[in-house]
Amino acid sequence: MFYNEFMPRPEYIEITCKSAVNRVQGMPYLKWSLNPYGGCVHRCRFCFAVQYRVVADQGTQQDFGTRLFIKTNFIEVLARELQRPGLQGEHITLGTATDPYQPVEGRYRLTRGALTLLRDHANPMSLLTKSPMIVRDVDLLADLARVASAEVFFSITTVDLDLWRTVEPGTANPFHRLRAMRTLREAGVPAGVMMAPILPGLTDSAASIEAVAAAAREHRAAYFSAAPLRLAPHVKEFYLGFIGDEYPELLARYERAYPGTYAPAAYREKLDERVQRIRAAYGFAGNAERRRAPQPPLIPRRGPQLALPI
Repeated sequence: MFYNEFMPRPEYIEITCKSAVNRVQGMPYLKWSLNPYGGCVHRCRFCFAVQYRVVADQGTQQDFGTRLFIKTNFIEVLARELQRPGLQGEHITLGTATDPYQPVEGRYRLTRGALTLLRDHANPMSLLTKSPMIVRDVDLLADLARVASAEVFFSITTVDLDLWRTVEPGTANPFHRLRAMRTLREAGVPAGVMMAPILPGLTDSAASIEAVAAAAREHRAAYFSAAPLRLAPHVKEFYLGFIGDEYPELLARYERAYPGTYAPAAYREKLDERVQRIRAAYGFAGNAERRRAPQPPLIPRRGPQLALPI
């Protein structure tokens, strides 16, 4: 069984790293990344980082979320690497295989140290997080936004609190994240919402997407985007194990829809049309910021309905 509500307390392992800046492979819109931690304790049932942990032989699908690697010399290594001419002025993404604001960031402060160095070197940066802890660093992010550029994406999968507890059991309440985003916006930091991944049968209805878009607008998001679920090797076994435990009536349809990594093209096309229509309705087309959002519709309960055919 992959899904275990009573997972043990995470194990924290201190390690050292040979390099801090990584060249991103397979993502043409990203070139360089920083990951101060290895692994993640959020335990999101759809997390793509499962693949990295298994391939790196740092765990299995079953124990994902129970082990976190802390790169204790990360700041010293990064300080040396940012001296290289090839990295001067380069855009760097913080956290592509982990959330940079793991709970232990409160103790180790590796993300804050990295942001300080990026500010001092005027490197443009972006990051994705599910943690409201980021408000601790609003001063650094505001400085970065002034001297280079800084973009923050808050991952919000759902604002249905029952569903949130099921699919993201180790994360902060999505409304805490939204309030953190508003704090950053008030400080002049470009910050918005990324609804990714959209989960077929769970969060792909128009009502579910509109609820997140409306919450993003209410909390002054600079942008709103969404992406469909991908099930890479290892991630698929992890996620479908969860579906089999929690939503067994959906399992056969998922297995038919995902013979490979991606959902059917027809489904993805319809979902994109739905997302773009909602983005426009809530004032996010072209990243417009000032349009007043209509009242959000009622959020459907945790029903196992596939809103779009897959």
